[in-house]
Amino acid sequence: MFINSEGILSSLGPAAPVPPRRPELAGVPERLHPYLAGSDWQHGQLKLNWGGYRLASVFQPIVSFSHASIVAHEALLRVVGPGGRSMSPSALFSPLFGQDDLLHLDRATRLMHIINSRRLPGRFFLNLHPQLFDSLRHGDSLEAARAIGEFVEGSESRFVIEIVEEEITDHAHFEEGVAALRDVGLGIALDDFGAGHSNFDRVWKIRPEVVKLDRSFAARAAEDRSVRRLLPQIVSLLHEAGTLVLLEGIETLDQAWIAMDANIDFGQGWYFAHPISQPVSKDALLDARIGAIWQHQSTELLPQPEARLDPLSDYLRCIRDAAWRLGRGEALESAAACWQHLPYANSLYLLDQEGCQLGVSIEAGRVADSQMSFRLGHQPGARWSRREYFVKAIRAPGEAQATRPYLSVASGRLCATVSICIEQGAQRFVLCGDVDWAALDAGYEN
Repeated sequence: MFINSEGILSSLGPAAPVPPRRPELAGVPERLHPYLAGSDWQHGQLKLNWGGYRLASVFQPIVSFSHASIVAHEALLRVVGPGGRSMSPSALFSPLFGQDDLLHLDRATRLMHIINSRRLPGRFFLNLHPQLFDSLRHGDSLEAARAIGEFVEGSESRFVIEIVEEEITDHAHFEEGVAALRDVGLGIALDDFGAGHSNFDRVWKIRPEVVKLDRSFAARAAEDRSVRRLLPQIVSLLHEAGTLVLLEGIETLDQAWIAMDANIDFGQGWYFAHPISQPVSKDALLDARIGAIWQHQSTELLPQPEARLDPLSDYLRCIRDAAWRLGRGEALESAAACWQHLPYANSLYLLDQEGCQLGVSIEAGRVADSQMSFRLGHQPGARWSRREYFVKAIRAPGEAQATRPYLSVASGRLCATVSICIEQGAQRFVLCGDVDWAALDAGYEN
């Protein structure tokens, strides 16, 4: 749905100072008054009238898993159209709008959110359309940003500007706009990471304090074990980039647990609370739901059967036994007889201390073929010295190791490798065994 923007600015009335009607408006710089034209107070909140549409603030809690409490709120826009019909806020920011309309509406709604939240405790996340960053280079927009900074002086760090997922055409101006916001003391968050144009390139360019993972991560991680397995790695990379991580769209206990298990810092979504008209610092239902996550964590930490705790336990046990037999002088095929009986075993092969493969590999022969064209196999003389399974084993002789799942260039399938370093005199060898992780993981889940 698109709104015809013609005449909207003129419908706001003249750009004249708007005298404060309530004590809550005291302190608003006069140069911000034009954005409050047509506003009024209802139920203790400032609300805006925009071309026949009624705009109001609602706030959704953001929860810290570690602190088990609400640490912030996101300010969201609620729009009621003619006849009392609710509509999507995105329609107000239609591409049919002119730049002046878009700029005025964005500033007005952000100022409304700040006024409605400035006397309340905690931090607040405010959305900013990235197409407006170019305007921050111009005098009036920079002055408006400074005026807002002046209005919230002393509490700037409580407000975090969210950059929503949209294409940026002028990266230099975009980065200058981010710098302008930081200059007035506002924090920066990157919204909808993983969707569209919100990606690592943008993280590296603007160095946000918080990255908000797109809500699709919550749903897909709950349904797909491969996504769930990769999520902690994505979070780890973002942490190393110097940012905190928030997962949006959490609707179930399972999704909340997945987020906490992935070492995500903050959660947001209907599981915790729907958007509400007044921010809260404590809520009994929300406390109970956070408590349920930690109870789930406690259950996961209880002693588990070895096979349940580690699906590779049988393969680790076999590789240790094979290494012991090799050390006694048995031939590889005889020493590794147990490998042939494991259900998802693939290739077994021996490397020298330089990581070069010695002889041909032993194939268990029960792994499904791959459709990938790059399936090169384990060949004598192949060098695997940079692989995780070799490095981990050579650094800890006698200790069985296991890698995380990875796509094998040898088999063309998702696999995990168990390995162990064997010392014979002055020489070292590394015995490695590939496990068909895709098949193992499916069987483990069932």
